[in-house]
Amino acid sequence: MAKLRDEELKRKYQRMLNTFVREKWEEIPSEIEVKFKNLKLWGFDLLSGLRGGAKAVFVASEDDMRKQGDVYEEEGEKFEVREILKSIPKGAKLIIRVSLEERRGVIRAYYRSETGEETLLFTLPAADLLLVYFKKRGYGKLLESFHACGLTTEFISKRGDQGRAVDFEELPNKMRRVMREAWDIIRKRTKTGRFTLAYFGKNKDGDDRYIITYLVPTIYLFDNEIAERIDKLFSAIK
Repeated sequence: MAKLRDEELKRKYQRMLNTFVREKWEEIPSEIEVKFKNLKLWGFDLLSGLRGGAKAVFVASEDDMRKQGDVYEEEGEKFEVREILKSIPKGAKLIIRVSLEERRGVIRAYYRSETGEETLLFTLPAADLLLVYFKKRGYGKLLESFHACGLTTEFISKRGDQGRAVDFEELPNKMRRVMREAWDIIRKRTKTGRFTLAYFGKNKDGDDRYIITYLVPTIYLFDNEIAERIDKLFSAIK
């Protein structure tokens, strides 16, 4: 293995020393209740009718433009659409759960009836669902920074060449505000997560140079208020 030269090691140490970290760790949540409108944001219609001859609630891609009276087959199962639901009955819930399977995050969405009975609506890679969701909501910074997705999702935003990472006292107010906002989200909303910032000052054109990472429990990105705050946080950097 090639050894780092003393000069390189000093630069690396200086950068690590001035990479500022905000983090808090509790149990990573695996389930959250979501609002009915989220299905539309993910590209689904919620339908009721017959599935395999039995009364059921199920979803279809809105691109399929299913309508009342449609009868169709998917993966060997027969579906008959009786109603396109505009809301869910009082007492019913939409639940999503995240798990790590075959090295990637997987989302399962369930319809929980008023009596507590659960019906699986769909299973998708979490990354697929998040990308659709971010695009439909216009979360451009989350799309741009999206890096990896499992039980947690990692965002990485960087700009310019790395150099000497500045001390905390030298950070511009903008970067300090971003750190405070990230810590506020972690401390008060997600309870779990990790935010890092290394700031290298401005280049000759006056543009900020930095590396920022943010690790968020995947399930909380489906809370629109949290996702919007994180998107605005990244937007505030530039």
